[in-house]
Amino acid sequence: MTRNILIIAEALILLVFILPILSGILNPGNIFGILLSLLFLSVTIFFDRFKLLISELFSGSIGKIIIIAGAVVMIAAVIYAGVLTAFMVHAQLKSPENAKAVVVLGCKVNGERPSRMLSRRLDGAYEFLKENQEVMCVVSGGKGDDEKISEALAMKRYLVDKGIDEDRIIMEDKSANTLENLKFSSELLREYGISDIAIVTDGFHQYRAGYIAEKFGLNVSAVNAKNDYLTIQLIPTYWVREWMAITKEYLTL
Repeated sequence: MTRNILIIAEALILLVFILPILSGILNPGNIFGILLSLLFLSVTIFFDRFKLLISELFSGSIGKIIIIAGAVVMIAAVIYAGVLTAFMVHAQLKSPENAKAVVVLGCKVNGERPSRMLSRRLDGAYEFLKENQEVMCVVSGGKGDDEKISEALAMKRYLVDKGIDEDRIIMEDKSANTLENLKFSSELLREYGISDIAIVTDGFHQYRAGYIAEKFGLNVSAVNAKNDYLTIQLIPTYWVREWMAITKEYLTL
């Protein structure tokens, strides 16, 4: 009975990481999730054989070392992921009370129109800008090979169409990734004497973006993108991907 429950639970987790592929999303997050889910599912289905294999390995000195080392690595990985998760959750809750500007991080543009993910970020920025008329806005994102215009221009048009005064919007249209988003945006903001900002991005992305922004002398808070039913089901994939991206930033910054 317990094994059947585990199999169902692991199959559902596997499905969570497979579903994004149907939307054209395949990244290290769901690849890792799929592989890990398949591993646990295989262990559960073939548990008797797995237990026998572990028993045989543990009977030898080298086998004991391998098993103990593997267990230590797994425990350390779980703890590390838990700590990163706590940091990521905390970053989403930083209230933007003192923000003098918002920096909207770019995302894919379909032709000349913001993608669904980018539109959600812009909707979050719009609501904050509407309620805080004195706050400036930096839209940050360059032009990809498959985009007709820069992400920054698409974002500016979107916000202006919704009623934000274009004089409040600063375009940063050279960046190609999160690091460049924050680096180039910080340089523009420095000209206005602004260092207190709210980053507008998806909740799972806030910690890494804030970590980078602080390296460029910015004081960071968060305005989170609006979630919908589609993005909620994508969160596990992007969350796991963020663990990897954060680790890369730790090693390089």
